Amino acid sequence: MNCNCQFIQVVGRCSFCGPALKGLHLDNRRYYGLDALRGGMMMLGIILHACMLYLAEPPVRYPFPTDRNTAYVFDVALAFIHSFRMPTFFVLAGFFTSLLIEKRGLRGTYSNRAKRILAPLAAGVVTILPLTGLFMVTFMLGARYGTHDFIPSFDAVQTFKQELIAQGFPIGNPTLGHLWFLYYLCFFYLLIPLCDFLVRYSMRYEDQVKRWLVSPALPMAFAILTAASLWPFQGGMIFMEYTFLMPHVPALLYFALFFVLGYIFHHYPVFLSALARNVLFWTVLAVILFPLSLLASHYDAGAPGANFAPHLGAVLAQGLCTWVLIYFFLGCALRFFDHESPWIIYVSQSAYWVFLVHLPLVFLAGWWLLPFDLSATFKFLLVCGFTSVVAFATFHYWVQKCWISDFLYGRRFDLDWPWRQSGISRPPLQT
Repeated sequence: MNCNCQFIQVVGRCSFCGPALKGLHLDNRRYYGLDALRGGMMMLGIILHACMLYLAEPPVRYPFPTDRNTAYVFDVALAFIHSFRMPTFFVLAGFFTSLLIEKRGLRGTYSNRAKRILAPLAAGVVTILPLTGLFMVTFMLGARYGTHDFIPSFDAVQTFKQELIAQGFPIGNPTLGHLWFLYYLCFFYLLIPLCDFLVRYSMRYEDQVKRWLVSPALPMAFAILTAASLWPFQGGMIFMEYTFLMPHVPALLYFALFFVLGYIFHHYPVFLSALARNVLFWTVLAVILFPLSLLASHYDAGAPGANFAPHLGAVLAQGLCTWVLIYFFLGCALRFFDHESPWIIYVSQSAYWVFLVHLPLVFLAGWWLLPFDLSATFKFLLVCGFTSVVAFATFHYWVQKCWISDFLYGRRFDLDWPWRQSGISRPPLQT
């Protein structure tokens, strides 16, 4: 089979036309650990958004009221999860997009992503998003005014809207809520030709690139790039700027960096091997860097006016901490979970649905608990428990066996609960 397409240089096949060229190698490996990590990052949304209901000191850019029962542990947990969750997810999104390009080509990949990302986004906007908005407003009004109306009154909504406007919150910009990541992925898929070009260019210096990728100093270079994209954000932290229908360009550039690098990482297996070998090193660095990045962000946020030195320290600390945590989680996934098991397969398959439906459930549970004077930790556990049970139960008994599974995944499943399945696991793959 002959093909003169320019995309052939990277993977030995035409990445536009689709079919593999005879006799040339494709990456047919199943990355169980990375698949599970991608699912885990989505499921962390339950914990992240439940934490937001019980913050003791909400960020200035977070104008929503919280429950009367709060605890500082949720402020720390929110900052920790927020520092790595979506960057890690977008690195994995870029990685698996590269894998998909190898198998389906550019045309096939765009067709697949339109069905699995764009179509669910459109469906979610008219189904999940209205429910999320209703329960979110219901919770916020209950927390702000002490009411407990399931359907909020028009007057209360208008009063609260005026308060948000007075705080500078962009009420006129429609929000996509937690579905923003699907929207951003649609933009990032337009970068595939650029990613292909960068891979081809890097292959000219393959040996040198491999040495860079296994160097423990590389996260510092990545941190500098990330710090530059974080410069517009106070404290070096992006909080809600990316959730609106009108894309926030600095946030878009910030997350695009992780997608592009993830795409490139797929073409250098030596990088994955190095991550798996050095998990302990990244663990120690993460333990040191996260408290320092938290302090730097807090100091920068409290600094009067535009202060160059604190802001530089905050964005560098955040950038380095983010990359060390990405290295840590990728390394753990590859070293400890890169094998077939019922738990890994179940998490990988259910995560998409669980993430899509979790936020209205979080707000609903949080609203129901508002009148009760209980510890914030107990309420948090009840919210997470309720959300997880409903999300997983609907996936298990309904979604995986009906047309929704065809719509989201392209196929139906008949997965049993993982604790009921016996002995299909294999030893971890060598890395």
